[in-house]
Amino acid sequence: MSAPDRRAEVIAGLRELANALEANPELPLPGYRVQHCVLAADDATGQAEVARAAELLGIEMTTVGGSTIAEQQFGGVTYEVFYVSRQRIADHDALMSYRGTVVPDAVPAEA
Repeated sequence: MSAPDRRAEVIAGLRELANALEANPELPLPGYRVQHCVLAADDATGQAEVARAAELLGIEMTTVGGSTIAEQQFGGVTYEVFYVSRQRIADHDALMSYRGTVVPDAVPAEA
């Protein structure tokens, strides 16, 4: 599917969701976040893509803990474009390499 077709499909789906929520006021309505994770070969390219999104939204991007983020509120919906640095990914991979080596005792069932 081409990028323009995929974009049109996503926008139509969001409109369908909005219509369904409006037509069915008893449907639960949690907070809503639309996220786009930028995939890039290097940090400079990934950060530049987030900067481009921030510019298009007319906002400032932020960097927190190795992630570069552009986030905009639209009523109760948050739209976020982010990039996770290669170092943060490497740190996470190192942490997860210990997964499964420590197993907690079983939690007793509630009476």
